[in-house]
Amino acid sequence: MQLYHMFMDSYGTCQQTSFFHVPEEGYLVHAKGSGQIYQTLRCSLRFRTQVDKQLCVKFNSFRIDDCSVHFKVFQENQPVNFGRQPSEDCLYRHYGCQDSPQTVCSTDSYLTLQLHKERIDAQGYSLQLTVEPKAIQNEIIMSLWFIVGVIVAVVVVIVVLAVVIVICCRKDRHHGRVFKQKKNKPRSGGQGRLLEAGPEPSAPPLDPGLEMHQHIVTSYGQFPNEPPPPYEPKPEPV
Repeated sequence: MQLYHMFMDSYGTCQQTSFFHVPEEGYLVHAKGSGQIYQTLRCSLRFRTQVDKQLCVKFNSFRIDDCSVHFKVFQENQPVNFGRQPSEDCLYRHYGCQDSPQTVCSTDSYLTLQLHKERIDAQGYSLQLTVEPKAIQNEIIMSLWFIVGVIVAVVVVIVVLAVVIVICCRKDRHHGRVFKQKKNKPRSGGQGRLLEAGPEPSAPPLDPGLEMHQHIVTSYGQFPNEPPPPYEPKPEPV
């Protein structure tokens, strides 16, 4: 399998204003500090592949002895402004001195590699890496399906609980219904009529004042109301 070689110490390569389309064979990227004057402080290489694939960077060798040298991996927002260096907001990975990266893969079909030197004459670094396309990892797809499955399960549980609550409420209403009491048939004859009509009301009590008046009239009724006639002596017998 033939690999396409690329050098991050080349001024012309670092000034590329478009994407490098990564073939199935991939790219073999080299960088080695030589302190030459034509090198740049920042060298950014932008790669892309098919939309249904991701890009993976395999570090075949990685050595940075000078801590003023940094190697960064970006996932830039689209569309990319080729007139500027990648924004730190899109930083995906950052490697420096004493790091030993192995492999890193993007989450989409775009990836940017940058070699950043704080001094133009920095020499204490040497790296070689392979950039190649790869089918999207099954872990990502499984994660998406897992999230969808959890959402569906939650919805199903909510629906089942709602149905159970409705059924229970209907059962409670059925058992709590009040039935009308059946009326007894009236008895025949006079007893039945008496029960239907009920007892007759008694006479109202007399007024206390009226009772006293009747008592007075009854007690003194033998005396007339008019005064007696004048006294006349009896005539003596002749």
